[in-house]
Order: sequence, then C-alpha cells, then structure tokens
Amino acid sequence: MIRLNDIRKTFRTEEVETRALQGINLEVWKGEFVAIMGPSGCGKSTLLNILGLLDTPTDGTYLLNGKDVSRMNENERTDLRKGRLGFVFQNFNLIDELNVEENVELPLLYMGFSKKERKRMAKDVIERVAMSHRAGHFPSQLSGGQQQRVAIARAVISHPDIILADEPTGNLDSKHGREVMELLRDLHRDGTTVIMVTHSMHDAGYAERIVNLFDGVIVSERSI
Repeated sequence: MIRLNDIRKTFRTEEVETRALQGINLEVWKGEFVAIMGPSGCGKSTLLNILGLLDTPTDGTYLLNGKDVSRMNENERTDLRKGRLGFVFQNFNLIDELNVEENVELPLLYMGFSKKERKRMAKDVIERVAMSHRAGHFPSQLSGGQQQRVAIARAVISHPDIILADEPTGNLDSKHGREVMELLRDLHRDGTTVIMVTHSMHDAGYAERIVNLFDGVIVSERSI
C-alpha cells in the first residue's frame, strides 16, 4: 500500500539548512499497525506529514497504492486525502464553535454529502466511540479523553484506508490514553491501516511493528 524510496526532506532558511529526513526506505502494508518512535527532533512528525500528504519530500519517491504521489501539487494532494486518509493529532484540533456532532461530520461537508447523510453517518460513528450522550456538547465541555474520541470519530467518519496518529495520547492521563489506544486497536482489527508517531513504549505495544528513527534515519525495525 505504502512504499517510500530514499525519501529526504530538507528545510532551508537564509542561514540554516536542516536535514529532517535522510534517505527513508519504508513499506507499510494494508491493514498494518505501525508505530514510529524516536527522540524529539528525529523527523517523526515530518515523516508522518509526508505520509499524510500534508508535505512533500525534497527527494525520493512515495508510492501510495502504486501511484507516485511525491510531486503532486497542493490541490492534487487535497483531493487524494479526502476519504482516504484520517488524521488524529495530539492537540485534538476540534473547532470550539462546533458541537461534537458538527465537528465529526465536518469532513463529509467538504466531500459534498447531503445534510441527511452527514447526520446519519455522524450518529453512527459517535455511537461507535461511546460519545452519543455528548453529541450536543462543545469541546470546552469535554475531558481530554472525550475530545480525542471525538477527534477519532471525525478521522474515521469517511471510512479512510489509513489513520495517521501523531502522539494521540500525548495530552491525556493514563486512563484516557488507554481508552484511545484501545479504540485505535479496534479500528485496526476492523481492517484500517494505522500509522502512529509516539514517544510511549506502552502505546507502541499496541502496534504490530515498531520503526525507530534517529537523526532522520531509520535505525531499526522490529515486529512485536
């Protein structure tokens, strides 16, 4: 499903050149759960942004379902992301002015679904993450764990092939963090490909494979 060949990413300013990724070769198969680990500044989030088509590599090729997406422009990347990739962030990224139901159905609005369809699909996925009793509440009225469950519901409402999670439990206590990881595990068991960046060995234990990065290079991989 995913194949990265010699992926490199360099950030340049007038004074500084930073080589964030230095020749990444990686394959992720359909239905896998992969954890990407490494110290701060090693390139984990940069790699996840490239995998999620939020950024482009400086060099190398990225094949997604056999299609080279390395040099797509922003409009092409946006079109490809719709319905295929779901994102879960450490800071939840919910819209404060929208309630739970409205936040969850937002991706469907951009995809052109009717209001009736959006409501039906949002109701189903909110129930799946056990947040039906909070459907009319706003993010400020929710705990961190509840906000992350809403964020996951939003990420999966369009039934994406791949979920990309960036430190999904980073702002949660252990109890709520465990609930979020169990939800990601259940999605994986249902056939969704999950790629997660994490500092936590505990969270990485939910994955099938751990990829370790250091200074923009994959230094080890192991199945668990």
